[in-house]
Amino acid sequence: MLCFFRDAACPFCNFRVYELTHRYRAWKARGVEVIAVFSSTAEEVREHVARYPRPFRLIADSNLDIYNQYGVEKSGKALWKALLFKMPRIIRGMVKGGRPRPNPHVTLVPADFLIDTKGHIQDCWYGRNTSDHIPLERVDAFIGRDAQVANTSAV
Repeated sequence: MLCFFRDAACPFCNFRVYELTHRYRAWKARGVEVIAVFSSTAEEVREHVARYPRPFRLIADSNLDIYNQYGVEKSGKALWKALLFKMPRIIRGMVKGGRPRPNPHVTLVPADFLIDTKGHIQDCWYGRNTSDHIPLERVDAFIGRDAQVANTSAV
């Protein structure tokens, strides 16, 4: 699972990372790895991870090289939609460690990719606002489907 976020201090992002952290152990047992990409600098990601360790890999991409490869979009409208309609999520994110700070990439819209063991993208989700990620139930379904394919191939 490849996840694109805005910055390491973003409250929306922190709440989603919190959700991923709580599912990670079960997903890892099923063979799933999570990689989270942030538009922050490497120093900002290290600083945040030192305060809030995560069990999966966090990557800094302040030049947006990886974002551009995967077609991650920017949208001021998506930012305003999230601010207007997702305020409880902002508050939960702040409780989990997110504190907004200036970021030149504040209008990045999240994106998630589910990639199979052969490296093929099987599902992708481009957020409709800056808080919108692939539903966790959809990830669970992918993991179940991928495990079934792997078991069938082994027979």
